[in-house]
Amino acid sequence: MRQGTAIACIAIAHWRARLELARRPELAERVGVIVDRSGGRAVVADHLPAASSLTLGKSLRQALSLHSEATVLEADEPYYRQAFEQMLSALDSVSDRVEGAELGVAYVGLDGLAAMHGGEAELHEALLRAAPEYLKPRLGLGPNKFTSLVAARVQGRVQGRVQGRVRGRVRGRANVTTVPSDAAAFLAPHSIDLLPCASELKEDLRRFGLETMGAVASQEPQALLDRFGHDGRRVWELANGIDERPLRPRAYREPVTETLSLPTESTSLQLLRAAVDTLLQRVYAQPRMQGRYVETATLTCVLEDAPTWERTFHFKTKLGDWRRTAEIIQARLEVEHPQAPVETMTITLANLSGASGEQLSFFPDLRHDRERRLLETERQLQARLNGKHSLHRLVEVAPWHPLPELRALQVSIDPSASDGMRPLTTPESVAVREGPAQEPRAVRIGERWREVTRIEDQWSFDLWWRPTPVTRSYYRVSQADGSQLTLFREQCEERWYRQGASA
Repeated sequence: MRQGTAIACIAIAHWRARLELARRPELAERVGVIVDRSGGRAVVADHLPAASSLTLGKSLRQALSLHSEATVLEADEPYYRQAFEQMLSALDSVSDRVEGAELGVAYVGLDGLAAMHGGEAELHEALLRAAPEYLKPRLGLGPNKFTSLVAARVQGRVQGRVQGRVRGRVRGRANVTTVPSDAAAFLAPHSIDLLPCASELKEDLRRFGLETMGAVASQEPQALLDRFGHDGRRVWELANGIDERPLRPRAYREPVTETLSLPTESTSLQLLRAAVDTLLQRVYAQPRMQGRYVETATLTCVLEDAPTWERTFHFKTKLGDWRRTAEIIQARLEVEHPQAPVETMTITLANLSGASGEQLSFFPDLRHDRERRLLETERQLQARLNGKHSLHRLVEVAPWHPLPELRALQVSIDPSASDGMRPLTTPESVAVREGPAQEPRAVRIGERWREVTRIEDQWSFDLWWRPTPVTRSYYRVSQADGSQLTLFREQCEERWYRQGASA
C-alpha cells in the first residue's frame, strides 16, 4: 500500500433503504419513505430509489406532498443497528482498528494489513466481504478519515478525473477508490454537501458562492475564521484534505446472548414474562457467566408485521442472579411492552465484570436450593432416558384465551434445554366421519373407528382478526365405553382435530 494511505472507509449509501429492500424486494419499483418518529415528529430517515427527489430530514407531510402515492415504512432502528453491528464484527476479523461512525459508515486502520492478507487486492476484498453484496459497499482509501469517506461516497462519479485514483473492481463487487497524493485537488470538484458540518453552515457558505470544496479551500483561512468562527476554520482544513481526528477503535465488548422463538402468536404479558425468565435462566447458565456480573441488558423482540421492539436496561448495581435481573426487566414490561405478537425474543447481557455490587446474605436461599435439587434430579433422569428432558414447569400465559393450546406452556427446568417453550396441549389431527350438519358421528383412534354415542356439549368461535384467522366448532363427545374426548373442526382448513385434556 502506497505511502500516506492509512485509513479505509467502508460506506453504504441508503443503509436503511437497502436493508428494507432485502427484506421486502417487492418494494424495489415503488416510491417509498422510511419514517422515524423517535424525535416526537415523523421525519424522513431514508427513501427507496424511486423517491430519489426527497431530502432526508423532511417531515412526513412534506414528503407526502411531493409523493402522495408513497409507501410509508416505519423505521426499524434496532434492526438497522444490529445489521451494522454485524458488519463491524466482520471488519474486526480483518483489522483490530475498526471505528463505527454513522449507520453504514465504518473506518478501518490499514497500517501493516496488506502483508497479513497477502496483498492489497486481497485486503480490499476482505474489507468488502464484511458487508453483503446487496448493500453495494464502497471502499475509499485515504490518509485520513474525511478523505477516505469522500473517496467512498463519490465513487463512480469521479473515475478518470484524477490519474491513479481508481484501482478497478475487486472481483466484481465494488470499485476501490484511492485518494491521490494531492488530496486537495481530489476534493476540489466535489460539493460542500459532503462536509460533516451543520446544514446552516452549508447554507451560509452557499450565500457567499462557495458551492464546492475547492471554492472553500481557495479562501483565506483567517477570513473564514472571522466570518464563521471555528467551524469556518474547520471546513477550510477539511476542504484542503486536513483531518487530524484520530481513529477511535470501538471498545471490545463481550456480550452474552440467548434467543427464544415464542410458540404462540400472542401479546400476553404473562407470555413475555415467562419468556424473559426462560432466557435469563439460559444466559446465566452459560459457562462464560459463571462468577460474572452484568451492568447492562438489552431485550429485543422481533414482532409480527411491526418494527423490532428493543429496550436497554442499565442496572444501578451489578447483578449476578437471573431472578433479580428478571424482576427489573419485568417491572419495565408492566408499563411498556410490545403491542404486536412477538415472534422471537433475544436478551443480550453486556458490560460484564467479575465483581458484584450486591451485599452477600447470611441466610440460605431456600428457593435456589430447591431449584438446584430439582435440576440434579432432572440431570439424573436425563442420564437414564438418553438425554430426554423429563421435568418441566407449567406456566400459565393466557388462561382466558379461547384457544386451549395458547393458555399454558411447559418449560424445561434445565436451562440448557434447547426445546424452549412448548404449548401444553397441541391439537392432534384425526379422521372423523361427519353427519349431515358436519357434526362428528365417528372418530378414528389408532387403527379403529369408534362411534360417537352422544354429543355432551358444543361451542364455536371465530377469531377473524388474527393474522391467520381461526374459526372452530368444538364438540365434547362420549363414546360407547363411556370415555369422553374433545374434537373440533377447523372450518378454514375443513379438517378435524383432537384437543388435549385441558380444553
